[in-house]
Amino acid sequence: MRPAIWLRVALCGLVAGVVWYLLTVASIALSAPELIASVQSRAPHPGRGGGFFFALDMFMGIWAVWLYSVLTPRYGARPTTAAIVGVAWWTMKTLQSAKWAGLGFVEFNMGLVPIGALSLAAALLASMAGAWLYDRVDAPAGEKLRES
Repeated sequence: MRPAIWLRVALCGLVAGVVWYLLTVASIALSAPELIASVQSRAPHPGRGGGFFFALDMFMGIWAVWLYSVLTPRYGARPTTAAIVGVAWWTMKTLQSAKWAGLGFVEFNMGLVPIGALSLAAALLASMAGAWLYDRVDAPAGEKLRES
């Protein structure tokens, strides 16, 4: 990729990461505050804090926008393509998080279903935000003015 494309992917990915972070923090705080307390009480080492998770989510946002940029030539710059990216993002995050249930840090129960549904919505919205911005930055200046 050309440097300008990487810069666009990175900046739009940061936006997607911020949207994901804010939506997931809000959804977990509202739907499962006891989950965080449970995980923290079982952790054998001190937690890294919110900055660590924020940075990881920024990298995931960049990855999601990169994936969108790679899929766009094949599937087109459409909301469906952004939704595919959102489902891929959610799948990776969910499978990664499921390991903690397998290791016994999180109780595996039906209470995780609402969190999964909220995180799917967050991944879809975040990937659509990053994809929308990626497409807007790519559009010629005259086309941006006509569509706005």
